[in-house]
Amino acid sequence: MKLLFEGWRRYINELATPQYSMTADTLVKPIGMDPIVNPPTAKFTGILKLVPSTETLEELRLLSETLPAEAVVLSDDKLHATLVHQSHLKPYRSALKALSDAGELPVPPKAVLKKEWDEKLNDELGRRSWSIELINQDVMRGYVNEVMTMIGGQPNPEPERVFHISLANLTGNPGDSVV
Repeated sequence: MKLLFEGWRRYINELATPQYSMTADTLVKPIGMDPIVNPPTAKFTGILKLVPSTETLEELRLLSETLPAEAVVLSDDKLHATLVHQSHLKPYRSALKALSDAGELPVPPKAVLKKEWDEKLNDELGRRSWSIELINQDVMRGYVNEVMTMIGGQPNPEPERVFHISLANLTGNPGDSVV
């Protein structure tokens, strides 16, 4: 009888523990919830960047509706959060490119967005941009550390970085955003 109860207890505990499966094309939420289609991805394009999930893109679209009329929203394929600037990744370029091309970078965490945008100005260059800061800064920093450890780099390469997604600027060209 004792063995029966122990087996039953183990079974119940397994059901109560979230079951995750992280792959490049789907992230399965805990039992009883719908799977996330198009989860966030990490890509190396000179910078290490987080490409938002479909769910996050929908949140960004809603926030973009509150921007001033002069703001030109960046296209969905340009929206990303820079995780590490290219200047810190030069020694690891080939390793990162290989991992990224093979789809072997770890699945990144979802970007958790603040509920309002910030405006940044550079009067000298005549630039204005609007961005959304991520709430889960520590989680993103942990992800960066995981990737840096994978490639043999120093963790926390940019301790001053504030993770954000540039949403709009005056031209719609991502290169025209205020850094």
